[in-house]
Amino acid sequence: MLAGQKIGLFAIEKELGSGAMGTVYRARYTEDDRVVALKVIAFGLAGNDGALARFEREAGILKQLKHPNIVRLFATGKWRGTPFFAMEYVDGESLDRVMARRDRFTWQEVVTIGKQLCSALQHAHEKGIIHRDLKPSNLMVTRDGTVKLTDFGIAKDIDVTALTGANNTIGTAAYMSPEQCKGEKSLTGKSDLYSLGVVFFELLSGHKPFIADSSVDMFLMHVNEQAPRIRGQPACLDVPQGLDTLVHQLMEKKPDHRPRDAAMVVQALEEIEQKEIARIGRGEEVAKARIIDGVETAPMNEADKEIAKNIRAGTKKKKPKKQQKVPFFRQGWFVIVGSVAIVLSMAFIAWLLLRPDSPDEMLAHVKGAKTTEVKLAAAKRYLDAYGKNPKYADKTEEVQNIYREVKVLQREMVLLKRHGKPNLRTNVEEGDDPEAYRKSMEGLTAEEDGDVARARKNWNEIVEKFPKDASEEKALWGWIAAKRLRDLKQVDENEKKALRVIASAEENETDIKIDDEHLAGAVEAERFTRFGDNDRARERWDRMARELKPKVDQRNWYLLAGKKVRELAAAKKMLPDERKKMLQDRLKAAQEKADDAKRTGDQVTASVARQIAREIRDLYDEPLFKDEVQKAQTLLEKARP
Repeated sequence: MLAGQKIGLFAIEKELGSGAMGTVYRARYTEDDRVVALKVIAFGLAGNDGALARFEREAGILKQLKHPNIVRLFATGKWRGTPFFAMEYVDGESLDRVMARRDRFTWQEVVTIGKQLCSALQHAHEKGIIHRDLKPSNLMVTRDGTVKLTDFGIAKDIDVTALTGANNTIGTAAYMSPEQCKGEKSLTGKSDLYSLGVVFFELLSGHKPFIADSSVDMFLMHVNEQAPRIRGQPACLDVPQGLDTLVHQLMEKKPDHRPRDAAMVVQALEEIEQKEIARIGRGEEVAKARIIDGVETAPMNEADKEIAKNIRAGTKKKKPKKQQKVPFFRQGWFVIVGSVAIVLSMAFIAWLLLRPDSPDEMLAHVKGAKTTEVKLAAAKRYLDAYGKNPKYADKTEEVQNIYREVKVLQREMVLLKRHGKPNLRTNVEEGDDPEAYRKSMEGLTAEEDGDVARARKNWNEIVEKFPKDASEEKALWGWIAAKRLRDLKQVDENEKKALRVIASAEENETDIKIDDEHLAGAVEAERFTRFGDNDRARERWDRMARELKPKVDQRNWYLLAGKKVRELAAAKKMLPDERKKMLQDRLKAAQEKADDAKRTGDQVTASVARQIAREIRDLYDEPLFKDEVQKAQTLLEKARP
């Protein structure tokens, strides 16, 4: 949707993000000028009963939750038959975006975040609601340091019949509890506590406790492998022993071994915080951790053992016996000073979390992002902070180019998927420009047909109609078309590159060895053509086209293969016996040329003979042509210059 459009009494200002279920916009309620976050179900799901039920259930769950650390629901409704609901707008950023520019959080920051988050979880769990998708991207921190829990899209209300199958695994694999991974039906709030432990681990260490290549592998690790210790990580030696123990308890495989509830986690966090304040007050130095075998941490003292015991048992720690003389660090003046220090540290932490980095730091985050989502978030953050400052024009242009590349890649993937399903090619999605969509589908069809000229014509028309200075929604079509034209131009370059490799090898009489598999495939296909075997050349190009069709980043090689398949469409099919006869005739001709060259001393004729033998040896090394390949190798050895 475009800025300025209205959904009922809500005026859209900008898109905040989108997912499988819908899109969230920043909007303004026209009745009282209040800013809200408006979530609209994905237009393609408006007629899906299951998706509608899940969307409406999210609104119903939010309606039950009224807590300062959970986003509030303001209103629900429908616009042209499409459901939406308005939520509290959080002026801040998600923790995954903060993580995109920072290595890790300090343990003090994690304690501050954790206490607020656990308070929110306790409130939800008391209402019978389990979040089931706890992760940094669903945690927002405001400019005053308040943490907000968001996105209850897959939350489970244990008082309502589940909308999903009994054995479905729902959530994000890296943060799911073992019982969630196994698809158990009777989840409790302790499933969220496991995810909380994973979040704590990631915030403290800068990486997740388990790394896997697939969701299935990740599930198995959550179910079977013991989570690593925080203080076993090189960067986490400053983490208090008590916090290390707490995180480890949260990630226990059996729910019964985890803390009793989120309130107990708050209590543990407060005890850890108070203990550290007391140590500072007494002038004690924090003992440095010893790492044994890369895992074991410094020995726990009695207080730490008692914390661990209380967390597991779900009981409160016994109060110490009253002493006649109260230590100064427990006296009123010290408690007041400590409280003030905590408040100031929270404000400082909020400032650290939300302060903009320098342009160079932010540019480095953009370039160093490992995923398209993080790269896009980092680029947006730079452009919001420095995009309009002429002082940083060069850096801004670089970030804008990266931003456009990512947006184009994401949109290209959507268009290619829709083009791959004929029934979707003619269905213009709401919000898309109909003409641009139709021209794009025609361009992709021309590319698939290998008709480079027609594809180029379509993309040029889009570039002319949707210039760079249009609104982003319209300019994106021009960006995509410009990228397609660059790929089409690269088709000619790739073809020339393959021919140059062949020409160089022939001139120097060297064997062809290429590391680039796509260039190697193109060279092989061109060699078949030059040898006169157009049938084999077409087969090689066709195989290359099929392999590369789903790979957006190798589109230019795919286009070259498609073009060549089209050019060779009329090639005569050659039977195996016919091909064997052709090779025998070529070998006979090569042998005659080699004999003539030996008799006359003509090196050009000898070179031609060797080239024929080399092509047979390299291109037809298969059982059916074993004799011909052996004769070619013998000729090469005898006819050496």
